Amino acid sequence: MNASDDPAQNLDALSAMVDQSKDVKILFTPEVTNCVSLSRSHQNDVLEPKQGNTFLKGACKLAQTAGIWIHLGSIAIKTNDPHGRFANRGFIIAPDGMVKAQYDKIHMFDVTVSDTEAYHESKGYRPGEKAVHCDIDGTQVGMSICYDLRFPHLFRKLSQAGAQILSVPSAFAVATGQ
Repeated sequence: MNASDDPAQNLDALSAMVDQSKDVKILFTPEVTNCVSLSRSHQNDVLEPKQGNTFLKGACKLAQTAGIWIHLGSIAIKTNDPHGRFANRGFIIAPDGMVKAQYDKIHMFDVTVSDTEAYHESKGYRPGEKAVHCDIDGTQVGMSICYDLRFPHLFRKLSQAGAQILSVPSAFAVATGQ
């Protein structure tokens, strides 16, 4: 999936993926499945809090209708952060349509790629605080998001807690993803 900056369009793409995945047990999506955008004003216009989140409700309905697990790598959601930052939050949704686990990305992508390109994720997103794993039909799945991969202590903690599979959904810029 190559998400756009339009949550409704991305939910339609997720629906099409679910339709094509009739024989799968779990469907994994990338980081910020609902909206990939560098425009803060656009994000403020289209993102929603977890409570009543149209994209999340739609994904839960898709999981229930198809009877499959959906691991939303993450979606960007509005929070009550005093600095106005969003959360980059992953969700695991069970075949009954219920959210079974959620994880907020801990490690923010604050890097300088070149003299002309820098990313400061912590300006727009608040970091999470805890490692999360989820039981999916007897298999423990450890949750992480993208830049978390560079911090082995998180994966060690997940492994020590019983995680057998480690998920690392990601979204890459051209400069970092080539």
